Amino acid sequence: MDALRGMAFIDLQKKSDFYHLLKSNYVSKKEEIRTFDEVFESFWSLNDDRGLSTKNKGKEAKSSGVEERILPSQMGEEGRLLIQDWMEGEENGGEDERVLGTYSPEEILGKKNFGQLQAKEVEEIREFVLSLSQKMATNLSRRWKRSRKGNQVDFRRSFRQSIKYGGEMVELRLRQRKPKSLRVILLCDVSGSMDIYTQFFLLFIYGLQNHYPYCETFVFSTRLSHVSFLLKRRAFEEALRLISAKVIDWSGGTDIGAALHQLHQHHAHLLHPDRTLFLIFSDGWDRGDSAFLDLEMRHLKRQVKRLIWLNPLLGTRNYQPLCKGMATALPYLDYFLPCHNFSSLKILSAQLSKI
Repeated sequence: MDALRGMAFIDLQKKSDFYHLLKSNYVSKKEEIRTFDEVFESFWSLNDDRGLSTKNKGKEAKSSGVEERILPSQMGEEGRLLIQDWMEGEENGGEDERVLGTYSPEEILGKKNFGQLQAKEVEEIREFVLSLSQKMATNLSRRWKRSRKGNQVDFRRSFRQSIKYGGEMVELRLRQRKPKSLRVILLCDVSGSMDIYTQFFLLFIYGLQNHYPYCETFVFSTRLSHVSFLLKRRAFEEALRLISAKVIDWSGGTDIGAALHQLHQHHAHLLHPDRTLFLIFSDGWDRGDSAFLDLEMRHLKRQVKRLIWLNPLLGTRNYQPLCKGMATALPYLDYFLPCHNFSSLKILSAQLSKI
């Protein structure tokens, strides 16, 4: 780490500067200097024909009875290999090929907006989303939580903590039982403005619904539909077909206040201020009465432990929550998060694991 920090204070195109930076950090004994010089030259010269390596020159000096050690700072310009030469070796006709670190295809795909995926990428990202939802369900199902005053030792975290003490378990990490599992309520907007994101949200919800026992799913456009039973123990394609058939206003307008009002009227028993985690997947475009939405959001806020709004538009540049639906709901939210790509869903999963 010291060597990496030191790179900010040197000219990386000067081999001598880089040599002395590494030497000052890695060499601690006089006996290590020669070995360091040989390793440094062997690696960075890359069989350069413009000058002999330190190792070869040392052998020639020994044969003449004189011990000599030539440092990069003592070499002429002919014997230096700049970092730039190494990076541009292929352009200069070099035969050696060097593989540089790049982003993996999965990482690039994970940052791509759901609405911009090509047909061949859709299936791959669907597998990622489904796997993530299953992992999130596992995290939510854990019966233990971290605690400073727990009554049991968390050995996994204690072992991990011991690494900074050379493997000695100096600090113990504790855990305690969770009082009761959280109930997760998922409310997904299936209006026309959400069409390009709906299948990925429902896929994420599908994985969570089938792997977490305390989960209920609703979809809405202008009215609310309870669809938990349609998602369980079915293939996703079949579940999607049944849901679209059940929801008569699929891809219609949006009335978030009316949907929440129906939830309070018919499913209030699912809400508990200490045990309910409520997630809304919506872009916030609303055609209903904003005063009515404000009333329902205030009511909902009092009935749940955490209220989370996931908005795909939040991942776009220069987005501001100015539409009346989003602006009305925003003051009541515990978390306002993007959900426009796979990476944003990973952030959501990490955030929920802390609740």
